[in-house]
Amino acid sequence: MWMTSEVTRNFQNQYAITNKFADYKGKTIDIELFNTEALQQIALISFKNDKKEVTRQVVMMQRYDFIESEMLAYIPYCAATNPKRVLICGTLNAAIANHFAQHDMSVDMVVGDKEALYTLSGFIPKFKEIQENVNIAFYERFMDIKQVGYDIIIHASSPKLYEFEALKKMASEKFICVFGLANCYLEPSLALDTLAFGMNFGHVMMPFMLPTLTPSFYAFLSNYAHPLADLQLQKSDMLDNLQCYNANLHSSVFRLPAFLQHIIAPYVKN
Repeated sequence: MWMTSEVTRNFQNQYAITNKFADYKGKTIDIELFNTEALQQIALISFKNDKKEVTRQVVMMQRYDFIESEMLAYIPYCAATNPKRVLICGTLNAAIANHFAQHDMSVDMVVGDKEALYTLSGFIPKFKEIQENVNIAFYERFMDIKQVGYDIIIHASSPKLYEFEALKKMASEKFICVFGLANCYLEPSLALDTLAFGMNFGHVMMPFMLPTLTPSFYAFLSNYAHPLADLQLQKSDMLDNLQCYNANLHSSVFRLPAFLQHIIAPYVKN
């Protein structure tokens, strides 16, 4: 049997599965869980708008999910100066929050649907530990968060202009924001639109690509920190028990193919 996920309207990925063992349907998020021989469990997560239309699909692979969680956590962490508070949205990957919490940071995570998150309790490593961690709080809506002053913000999907404006109001005076981009190989114009939105919200903005099975693209945005010049090697070298992140890889993900560098050059601020 095969499971199909839509990367874009013109491009799909297929995964060989042994069986489907869970199916959750919520107001804003649907989740299907599959067993596979090659990738352990696979979660197909469909995000929906108010009209119940699927606006974005995300595939989480249990075997390699540590790549995203480690890279999205430690790229900003190792460039930030004394970060204390973190905001995460646009993803159900609570392992990202756990990495920050391990370094005594306070983490607020907007998940949209807590029941959807609990559906992944057997999928996300150390889920019970994450759920019980006093440094991690989960919210279904942004309006439920009463505080501001976040030093690191992770927005795993592609923010719209109004979302950048809202996140800037929630950020601390010195902030780092990592946000998602459309696939730069398949939908470069959409990625450029998001970069254009972000240009006015920081002095440094640099896209990068994670080494996942299907390339995933993000951008580093800050009003004070540079992801390469401000990489703190001593902090990076002290990280233990990681499967993916290291200082060399941190630097490498910002080195994109020449044709992509040419396309995004007008939007890069470094």
